[in-house]
Amino acid sequence: AQIRAAYGLPALPAAGATPTADQAAQLGAGQTIYIVDAYHDPNAAAELAAFNTKFGLPACTTKTIATSASLPLPAPSTSEGCTLSIVYSTPAGGMTTRVPTYDSGWATEIALDVQWAHATAPYARIVLIEAASASLDELLGGVKLANAMGPGPVSMSFGANEGSYTTVVDPAFTGAGMTYLAATGDWGAQVSWPSVSTYVLAVGGTRLNWSGSGARAETGWTSTGGGISGYVGTPAYQNNKVPGLGTPARRIVADVAFNADPASGQYTAVMSPGSSAVNWVSTGGTSLSTPQWAGLIAMANAVRAQGGKAALGSVHAHLYGQVGAVPGTYASVFTDITSGSNGSCSGCTAKVGHDLLTGLGTPNAGDLLRNLVSSGDAAAIAPVVTSATINGLVGTALSAKVSITADHAVSLTLAGAPAGMTINADGQLGWPVPVAGSYAVTVTAKATVTGLSGKGVVTVRIES
Repeated sequence: AQIRAAYGLPALPAAGATPTADQAAQLGAGQTIYIVDAYHDPNAAAELAAFNTKFGLPACTTKTIATSASLPLPAPSTSEGCTLSIVYSTPAGGMTTRVPTYDSGWATEIALDVQWAHATAPYARIVLIEAASASLDELLGGVKLANAMGPGPVSMSFGANEGSYTTVVDPAFTGAGMTYLAATGDWGAQVSWPSVSTYVLAVGGTRLNWSGSGARAETGWTSTGGGISGYVGTPAYQNNKVPGLGTPARRIVADVAFNADPASGQYTAVMSPGSSAVNWVSTGGTSLSTPQWAGLIAMANAVRAQGGKAALGSVHAHLYGQVGAVPGTYASVFTDITSGSNGSCSGCTAKVGHDLLTGLGTPNAGDLLRNLVSSGDAAAIAPVVTSATINGLVGTALSAKVSITADHAVSLTLAGAPAGMTINADGQLGWPVPVAGSYAVTVTAKATVTGLSGKGVVTVRIES
C-alpha cells in the first residue's frame, strides 16, 4: 500500500469487491508479464500465496502450460484475475519438462520478481520462465520462449558484463508486441547486458523516502548501475532534445528508475525447500525495480486493449521523444531525480534531466499510464505552465495572467498559495488584498480530455 500510494498507482478494489471492467484493466487484467530467471524455485506459488495473504492482494490461481501447447498463448480472460504458470525453457526457446536445479540465491530472485510484478499489476497473468542455468544461451532461450508466447512485457533481473557480443544477441529483443526490461545492476557505475541493449528498457534504482502523505522524496541509489556503453552505439532516441542528455557518444543507461535501495527495501516472502515456514526478507536492488516497471507496462497494455489498441512493444522512442523532450509532459509523467551518486566519475551524480543513475526518473504512475495509453495520439501531450515572477504592492489588488499552453481545455489549481489568492479557468491569477512577502506558488494545469497535467512555479513578490 505504501509503494502504491507513493508512486500513485491505481487503487485496489475493496477487499471482497468485484472490480469493474475499468478497474480490472487498470490493474493489468487480460495481459501477461513474462519473468525470465535461472534455476528453480519450488516454492514460487506458495510464496506468492503467502505474500498475497499478508498484504491483502488478489489471489493467484496456478495454471499448467503443457510443453505441447500451441504458441502464442491465447490472451487471458479479462475477468479471470491473476494466474501463475511456471515453465522451463531450452536454449532454442522451447519448453521442456526437465526441472532446473534449485539455487537459493536465484530462488529469492524469483520470489521477489513474481511477487512485486503481481503487487504492481495484480490482475495480470504471470508466466515464470525458468532457464536451466544462468549462462547466456540458457537465459536467451527464456527470452525467445517469451517471444513465442507473447505479447507482453519481459522482466529480466539479471546481468553480465557488456561486450562485443551484444549486437549479436540483440535480435532476441525484437519480438512483436514485446517490451523488454532489464536491471542495470547493483554494483555502482558500470554498464551491463541486457540493459545496455538499445531494445531493452534499462531500469535503475533510487532510495525512496515517503512520509505517508504528499510527494515522495527520492535520491539516486549509491549502488545502482549506470554509465556509458563501451560497445553499443548511440540510439536515435537518446539525443540533445532531452534535458541532461547532451550528445552522448554511445548508448547510455539507465532509461528509467524505481525504488531499489535495500535500506528502503520491500518485503518478499521466501520459503526454504521442504518447509512451509515463511521468512520475510527486505529485498532491494535494480532487480526489484525492474518487475515493477514490467507491471506498469502490463497495466498500460490492458487499458490500451480496452480501446482496441495494440500492445506497446518498444517504448524508448515514446518515453524519450514524446515525454522527455516535451517539458510539461516530462514534469507530469516523471519525477526527475536530482541528487545521489553511484561513483566518482564525472557523470556519476544525479542531476536535472536525464542522468546515468536514474535515466529520465521515476514514474508518476497515473500520468505515466494515461500517457502510455494515449501513445500515438495527439492528445498525449501534457499542458505546459510557464514559470514566471509576478511583482505587486501591499494594498493594491494583484491580477496577472499565467501562461498556459494546452491542446485541450484544462482545470487549474494552486499549491502553496497564500490565503485569498485564486486562479480562474482562463489562467488569471488574483489576490484582492496582497500581504508583503515572496511566495512560490505551484500552478497545475490538468487536461480534461487526457487527464495529463503540467506544472509551473509562479513566484509572487509583494513589496510594501
